[in-house]
Amino acid sequence: MEDKKKRRWMLAGAFAVGFIVALALMTLFNVGIGDKAFVSYTEYENAKQVADKYAELESLYNFLEDNYYIDLDEEDMMTGIYKGLFASPGDIYTRYMTPEEYKEAMESIEGTFEGIGVTMAASESGYIQIVSVMEDSPAEEAGLREGDLILEVNGKSYMGVDLEEAATHIKGESGTSVKLLIQRKDQQKEYTITRAPINEASVTSKVLDDNIGYIRIRMFMTNTAELFEEAISELEEQKVKGLIIDLRSNGGGMVDQSVKIADRLMDEGVIVYMENGQGERTYLRSAKGRTELPYVLLVNNGSASASEILTAGVQSNHEGTVIGTKTYGKGITQQMMKLKNGDGVEITISQYFSPTGKVIHEKGITPDIVVELEESDVEDGIIVHDRQLEKAEEYINTH
Repeated sequence: MEDKKKRRWMLAGAFAVGFIVALALMTLFNVGIGDKAFVSYTEYENAKQVADKYAELESLYNFLEDNYYIDLDEEDMMTGIYKGLFASPGDIYTRYMTPEEYKEAMESIEGTFEGIGVTMAASESGYIQIVSVMEDSPAEEAGLREGDLILEVNGKSYMGVDLEEAATHIKGESGTSVKLLIQRKDQQKEYTITRAPINEASVTSKVLDDNIGYIRIRMFMTNTAELFEEAISELEEQKVKGLIIDLRSNGGGMVDQSVKIADRLMDEGVIVYMENGQGERTYLRSAKGRTELPYVLLVNNGSASASEILTAGVQSNHEGTVIGTKTYGKGITQQMMKLKNGDGVEITISQYFSPTGKVIHEKGITPDIVVELEESDVEDGIIVHDRQLEKAEEYINTH
């Protein structure tokens, strides 16, 4: 009799232990029974918070889908939600991109695309402004100029906050055309421009009179530092007396390329430092390898982003002289990433400052020697009297 009681207690105990272990395993691994699942209290609270947070979004989604006068595409609706999320900071450089938009962004960085050949940015007035016009491009041939405002693209109005959408409609297949309503000062004019392949070399060089070397950097692309190294090495071999490095109307590009170029223009030192949203700082430093040639940097209001990083490093470390007009003032950096579904995102991740802590964003960099172009110096968007270049040549000849 005692043995039977003992066996019953042992079986009951084993069952209880087994039940507890099974329950623990189901909780740990979210195991379900029938149509029910066991989750931890923490997981339940997290799920509840997510449901509460997005309940209004789901309600609005369903309301729009159920009441709109025609059927809506679910994929388009989701893309709109994602785009709205990335637009919420009010930063035109933070965006969600479709596969086509991501492809165009990468082509722009690589320097091969089809379009009219302009670099654009949001102006202080809130409009879309042409920062630079590429040489021998359809835009230059049509007569567009740096500083022009783009009011309409194919009859649709755009503002600075619509920059990426406007850019998408300005670009297009070669042979097709785009209509732009341009404002220049107080006058408006419509241009019809035929798109073409844009394959601009980011670096060109030559020897000017008085044996002065000249290097123009139009944009910082994937191979710009390599092309710059070839150009400066060739000019050093030709024993020029000094260098003029033209960053005018260079809207920026890849930061790492400007840092590599700084290695040839600076001794070891801080180029700029970056600060993210958590207050963490990253210092961009130049390495050994500075040219022995004296040089001048030429900048203007179209010099932005990576151009300003290079300019800030050179000016703050007193490595070269900066001549021209105040730079654009884009002192923030972005990171671009491709998603698994082919879409892409670009997000502003940090702000950069000069080595001495000066704010560059929305302020720009004032040159050491300010030289303005006069109205008579420019005809149909082309500089006919380059007094900024003349001042740079004079400086090299007298220092």
